[in-house]
Amino acid sequence: MIDVLVVDDEKHVRNLLVRMISTMYECQPMEAESVEEALKICDKHKFDVITTDIKFNGEDELDGKEFIKRLRLRGIFTPVLIISAFATPEDIAEVCKYTPVDYLAKPFTQDELRKKLKSLLEYQKESFEKYLREAEGLIHSNFPGDLDKGEQLVRVMFSLMPSSPIPHYLMAEIIEKRGNHELAERHRNAARALDVNQRGYRKGEEIDTD
Repeated sequence: MIDVLVVDDEKHVRNLLVRMISTMYECQPMEAESVEEALKICDKHKFDVITTDIKFNGEDELDGKEFIKRLRLRGIFTPVLIISAFATPEDIAEVCKYTPVDYLAKPFTQDELRKKLKSLLEYQKESFEKYLREAEGLIHSNFPGDLDKGEQLVRVMFSLMPSSPIPHYLMAEIIEKRGNHELAERHRNAARALDVNQRGYRKGEEIDTD
């Protein structure tokens, strides 16, 4: 099961997307009818993927491009699928720098939607595993500044896979090295709560990130 946010100002489009996604992944996506509402939700909840339109009604309404930009500025690197009938090549080129982003044109089929979401979720997992390898090396390095770099990567990992225990295990290591044993233990407890198989984590071990 995955956590999804559907952002669109047209209720019938949101209803269609929610119905399709809930059928594909046996989940109940959250909804937002504006960028402002979506940003408030994202400040409180973490998602595996977000869908959004590019154009929204209203003169003062923020658009999908600004939404993605503000997500990244908040340190939220959740994959975003733009679903729009009005996105131009220039629009897509502009938001592609805020990867991971993909585009699906309206109208679309359920199979097309499934393929796009699958691709974004696989990219998310591959990125997570890449950051994991890099963070491990930095955390166990003795070079000045590497621990800070490792922490930055772990924070991105939190955003990519909020339900994974691994970032908490890594953050506990980082904080332990800095001498804050109480906060480190909090992260270990959070990791254990998310670690449904109670496997723990050891450097270099093959870990299921789903």
